[in-house]
Amino acid sequence: MHSTIILIIYFDSIEQFWQNNLTELTSNGKCAVMKRDIESILTRMLDDERQREVILIEGARQVGKSTMVSQVLESGKKKFIAIDLEKDRKTARMINKTEDFNDFKALMYDRCGLRKNSILFLDEAQECQILAGYIKSFKEDWPEVRVILTGSSMNRLFSSETRIPVGRTRSLCVYPFSFSEFLRCLDYSELADFIGSAPVDVPGSRHKHLLDIYDRHLHVGGYPEAVKALAANQSAEIVIDEIIGTLQEDFARKEDYSSSLFENTIRVVSSHIGSPSKYTHINATKYYAQKVIDAMKAWHIVLEVCAHSLDPKHSNFLPKRYLHDLGIVNRYRSIIIPSLSMLRTLDPLLRTALGGLFENAVLLSLLEGESAIKQIGSWRKSSKSSVEVDFILDAPGLGMKIPIECKAALTIKRRHVDSVGEYLIATHQPFGVVVSAAPLGIVRQTDEYCILNIPIYLATKSNILSYAKQPF
Repeated sequence: MHSTIILIIYFDSIEQFWQNNLTELTSNGKCAVMKRDIESILTRMLDDERQREVILIEGARQVGKSTMVSQVLESGKKKFIAIDLEKDRKTARMINKTEDFNDFKALMYDRCGLRKNSILFLDEAQECQILAGYIKSFKEDWPEVRVILTGSSMNRLFSSETRIPVGRTRSLCVYPFSFSEFLRCLDYSELADFIGSAPVDVPGSRHKHLLDIYDRHLHVGGYPEAVKALAANQSAEIVIDEIIGTLQEDFARKEDYSSSLFENTIRVVSSHIGSPSKYTHINATKYYAQKVIDAMKAWHIVLEVCAHSLDPKHSNFLPKRYLHDLGIVNRYRSIIIPSLSMLRTLDPLLRTALGGLFENAVLLSLLEGESAIKQIGSWRKSSKSSVEVDFILDAPGLGMKIPIECKAALTIKRRHVDSVGEYLIATHQPFGVVVSAAPLGIVRQTDEYCILNIPIYLATKSNILSYAKQPF
């Protein structure tokens, strides 16, 4: 006979309850298996019979690349073979010994169980550099098999001696959980559906509730295992530290850089988010600082945004650098900075630190579901002017370049939108965005343009494009 224990805990207020436990209790106390938002993109790639390109799935380690691909393949109708080349060293060695593409095909059919009209999924493909030379044949000479290659450091697959096969690959970059995925993992599916619908009205109580939960997203980040730990009332910070340690060790081993240089670079980027970054910030010579930054960009750990003016001859500005996960930013920023809150952090100096984290979150939302080579730019009026816009979103389907300014503020002031207005006037664009913690609404409208304030929890690329179509 099984007995049931009912535990009743009293809190002084509902607010205290949410501060102590933002997760809703589930039957097993864990985050249920959930579908990633970008699974639909990969499914469309595989279902498009007109496309035969090799699909490259990139992203940092442990963001869920392999799990996402496996879930798509398992839910599909085609047969598939999946091989993890990092774990299956025997198969990796056999692949590296193949003499040519025909030899590779025979190996897959004879020794690995591959069949025609199926999908070949090679995980951690960078462990077999010989695969880069087969990509042309994957597309042009193997119509009966579709190939998916995944990896956290695909730059090691396409070495300096190997040209990336233009027109023969399609890529998709996987990042840690978005806010909607964060919500679903915490069993807030209705809220996730709501923020994904580009709502034109958000009730005041729901706005505050979403900001409360977003505070936790800013703190924990989006690594799937860290969010699952949060959902199970366990320490997400311990999980993040373990992920960082594994990532640091792996990077140092495969890129031949000291682990201390990796850690120093992560700490420097975390401390300067939202500000122009210099190689001199890193504790190394400029040569090695540039090399390690380039490698960490290739591993999708560091993200870089370059500013441009409308005059391409005068756009030599320092870039801004960000990290691929908000939880890592929080673990590596200055140890004296406490956990930041959009609603409760009021000190101006701490709001500055919050602003950088805010920008990082928006950038990840703009890049979600895009190619690994997708870049987001920013605008600066000139080298002599302080007028700039954080991000410019290319919207070719709408014929627009949408300026996006990030402000970690609860209310929007005139100065928060002036730079967006200047860009719109200079480029004759009709729509701009300010992302903040203020409620959804128009903050400036003229005969020439409209500037919409979008709360941080709604600031996804798809929502911004939907709002740009609205007849404001």
